Amino acid sequence: MAKANRIIALSALLWAAAGGDGVRRHFQVAIPLRDGVKLAANVYLPPREGKFPVILVRTPYGKSGEQDNAVFFAREGYAVVAADTRGRYDSEGEWYAFRHEAKDGFDAIEWAARQPWSDGRVATMGASYLGMVQWLAATEQSLHLAAMVIRVSPSDIYADVVHPGGTFGTMVWAVAMGRRTLMRKELSLVPWDEVWKQFPVETAAARAGYEPPFFRDWIGHPARDDYWEEMSWRESYRSLGVPVFQSGGWYDTFQGGTVENFERMLAEAPAGSRGAQRLVMGPWIHGDLGGPAPARPDPFGPGSGMDLRARELRWLDHYVRGAANGAGRDPAVEYFATGRNEWRREAAWPPADAREVRYYLRGGGRANGAGGDGALSTAGPGAEPADRFDYDPADPVPTDGAGGCCGESVPAGPRDQRAVERRRDVLVYSTPPLERELALAGPVTLRLFAATSARDTDWTAKLVDVRPDGYAMNLTDGILRARFRGGFARPELLDPGRVYEFVIDAGQTGHIFLKGHRLRLEVSSSNFPRFSRNTNTGNIPEKDVTFAVARQTVYHERGRASHVALRVRGGS
Repeated sequence: MAKANRIIALSALLWAAAGGDGVRRHFQVAIPLRDGVKLAANVYLPPREGKFPVILVRTPYGKSGEQDNAVFFAREGYAVVAADTRGRYDSEGEWYAFRHEAKDGFDAIEWAARQPWSDGRVATMGASYLGMVQWLAATEQSLHLAAMVIRVSPSDIYADVVHPGGTFGTMVWAVAMGRRTLMRKELSLVPWDEVWKQFPVETAAARAGYEPPFFRDWIGHPARDDYWEEMSWRESYRSLGVPVFQSGGWYDTFQGGTVENFERMLAEAPAGSRGAQRLVMGPWIHGDLGGPAPARPDPFGPGSGMDLRARELRWLDHYVRGAANGAGRDPAVEYFATGRNEWRREAAWPPADAREVRYYLRGGGRANGAGGDGALSTAGPGAEPADRFDYDPADPVPTDGAGGCCGESVPAGPRDQRAVERRRDVLVYSTPPLERELALAGPVTLRLFAATSARDTDWTAKLVDVRPDGYAMNLTDGILRARFRGGFARPELLDPGRVYEFVIDAGQTGHIFLKGHRLRLEVSSSNFPRFSRNTNTGNIPEKDVTFAVARQTVYHERGRASHVALRVRGGS
């Protein structure tokens, strides 16, 4: 604390100019908050004197990392404020993820609007955590908030970040945030394979060497209770009359939340701001937004990249400055249709011509692995035997390609699923080779009729495109902890052997299956370490030190017609 105060006090008057760019820099400026805590900020002003609209960035990853972006926008005529969030790097206070971000954000916006170089209009900007703090600050209703530019943000901290599908999925990020500064080098030294394998998960951060104060609190609140409601913006869209430019990646862990934020703002925000909502979705993972898809070899071609910052600037100029640059007439949605590998523009998401089509799970009771008899068909099942497998928490289905986010221990992006699909505990259902293209645009939802021998277990879904050569590329996936089948606020254990209907949100996709390809669905009970393992005992899995093997049964018969619901475009 004393060190942070000293840095701000000694450095607040230091100005510097970078070689030749003319941008005026003011380092270590103190932003006072209502409780007396001061945030440390760097301010970047355009080369000329005057009053400017402000772009505010608040980050827990070190404000100096925002310099390149700040200089770009300062040269375009914006004053840019990059601030360390409370308790991080040079800012005062104690770090506790999300807890103070709403009020701190409001105070920082008000401060920026009052500065002599500000014209009173403040836009916020940033990705991931830097996007979440924008949503939280917006709930405080500052009259000076003019726009938000948000990349890869979830729609809910409980459901999208900490407890996706009711599981637990943020260990690497939490460990990385276990000290005042981000520990990139230290993370590379952690033996993640060993850390992941050990029970209980509750002690994993401590075993890795860096436990933040919130880690056990997160595990101690597995259901959506008041703890999570205090850091949620899901009930605020209707009062957020602010333009928002959002972008995300099909292979980002927050892709579903990014789309939901856009959809709900378009539907629920005050009418005057709905026309200013924008969404860009590309084939990117969490850390590579805007660049070419980061797969080797790249399955999407050189056209998958985009100058995202140029689009953000054009949009800001129109909605903050009032520039007559035509941005107000741009389509609301721009997305990269994987498969055909082309950019498309739409007025809404899902597109107006996308209708729901159900693909039913079919087969003769031997869908285990890609060599089994599992099938997908638009025709519903009759009297068909169920499929069965054993889920052993000691030998979970490994994550291989996923919505990447926060750590190299989870491989991200599009990858070949054939090794996973050889396992007996993965049920595989496929269409015959398609006779024509099948264009999908919208949510992927699995409705599963299933039973288990356990008091609690997990169910997973993964959508896959199978090429004629056999390459099986993952598109999107999801998971549901069975105790939350009735809602995340109402956990209820199962009656072993009883058949239940489970609804698994498997995310969003904008994909075109080419002629000759096959549509495939994988069903299992684990996707590890992307999602924590269920121990099948009925205890809180992240606190459990024991586990049991669960006998799983998946039904596809008349009256129990398990199916995956897709949004199919046009004449597909």
